[in-house]
Amino acid sequence: MRKFRRWIALMCVVALTGTLLACSSQEAEDADSKDKKYTITSIDFLYTDIPPKDGRGVKMINERFNVDYQREYVVYTEYVQKLTARVASGDIPDVIGFEGSIDRTNFFKWAKQGAFLPLNDYIDDYPTLKMVPKEVWNAVSVDGKIYAIPKYYPKNYLLTPIIRKDWLDKLGLKMPTNYEELKEVAIAFATKDPDGNGKDDTYGLVFGEKVWPNYHFGTYWDADAWYHKNEKGQYIPGIISDARKEWIRVMAELYKAGAIQKDFVLLNPNEANTRVFYAGKAGILVGAPRGMSDDYMKALKKIHPDAELAAIPPFKAPDGSQGYTAGSGYYTMTALSAKLADDPGKVRRILEIIDFGRKFYPPEQQKPENKDFDWLYGNEGTGYQIVDGVATPPEGKKGLAPFNYLFDNKMWAPSDEANQYHLTYKTEEYRKLAKELEEMHAGIKHYQNPIHQVYSKTFVDKGQEITEKLLNEQARMITGDLPLSEWDRLVKEYLDSGGAQIIEEVNQEIQKNNIQPGWK
Repeated sequence: MRKFRRWIALMCVVALTGTLLACSSQEAEDADSKDKKYTITSIDFLYTDIPPKDGRGVKMINERFNVDYQREYVVYTEYVQKLTARVASGDIPDVIGFEGSIDRTNFFKWAKQGAFLPLNDYIDDYPTLKMVPKEVWNAVSVDGKIYAIPKYYPKNYLLTPIIRKDWLDKLGLKMPTNYEELKEVAIAFATKDPDGNGKDDTYGLVFGEKVWPNYHFGTYWDADAWYHKNEKGQYIPGIISDARKEWIRVMAELYKAGAIQKDFVLLNPNEANTRVFYAGKAGILVGAPRGMSDDYMKALKKIHPDAELAAIPPFKAPDGSQGYTAGSGYYTMTALSAKLADDPGKVRRILEIIDFGRKFYPPEQQKPENKDFDWLYGNEGTGYQIVDGVATPPEGKKGLAPFNYLFDNKMWAPSDEANQYHLTYKTEEYRKLAKELEEMHAGIKHYQNPIHQVYSKTFVDKGQEITEKLLNEQARMITGDLPLSEWDRLVKEYLDSGGAQIIEEVNQEIQKNNIQPGWK
């Protein structure tokens, strides 16, 4: 018995020693990886202003993170072709950027072929990655494995209707809350001289080619939302729903009444913006807290100094729902090469750099006094300036700041409203409108569109083509050149041209991945 106890004690010592050695070995490995200088290669795209490969920003990154940072940028129009050639040759960099829509097929094909590193085991170790919602991770996952890191884009700040509040007030009208009230307001804007110039030259709603913009006044009528179901219980795109048909009927009535400009099918979105709405000729358009142009507002104020814009809240739908559709919550993404699987130290160094670039700084912290932010932007006076109390983003083509080179420089905000985009505008009217839009979105629910969480090859290959064809035909219905009685024929053509296959693929993915569309 005594020998047995001694044996047990000896085994405990051996086990403890092994554990200590293992811990010491792991600690040594961690220390080695932190001290080790890694060469990190990457490829990504930019739309313009490609910085020099050896710019000041690269040197700052090398020094801070102890790396040899080799960042290759390609102009976007050439990127997909060049990336495809690189992958085909087996010359895959450590880090690869994807646009996320046009090259979506390549991303999923290569992920399934094992080209990218699954990242599930790393997510919880990095604060900005832990903040990504599950529905956003779904968009970059295959069979439950996460193969890319999405870059932030405000989830709930899609374009929604805005209105000339000064015109409402002048004509003694109230903010529309349903389509009948919308018709009343739009027709009044077109017929009651809201600008007071004595001419019949104004419209209710602005439209452009392909029935732009997507005026829907709520998810129920949203052409892009997979909200309604067919007779099989499958989710379908809103553009072929009965709700869309009713929406087309209302727009056709407004067109006939002169509330929509006669030549809208000939105008691109920019022309519809500048020649109609911001030229003071119409009362309803779309806007968002982020991305509006101060120059547009300045142009409108020159024409109508009293112009005031306001957000139109979502209408209550026949099924009782009331809210707008959420977006994908990201734009562009970053994948890591599967070749990194045997080098976890290098993976963590890359993720450390990514996590740093995604750190969120509220507007009040985007100052030189914040050392991390000042470093990110390349130091005040060199990489950026403070203009009217706001830090100007570093100029890309000079490459003076780490911001110009990081794998991901899109700050991941804890919420859309935390961005306080209204503070970024120079015109008081846009500050007020953006603030109102932010408050509206914060106070309503948003539908989590399942199309953003799944991959359908047919949707990527054919979706845009058959959707644009259908939109052009729907535009003809609005103008009266095609009767609404042709609706069923148009839907059948859409389904026969690939739409039915898209619906099958999307719904299979929804079920397979247990995606739960709904309101948040």
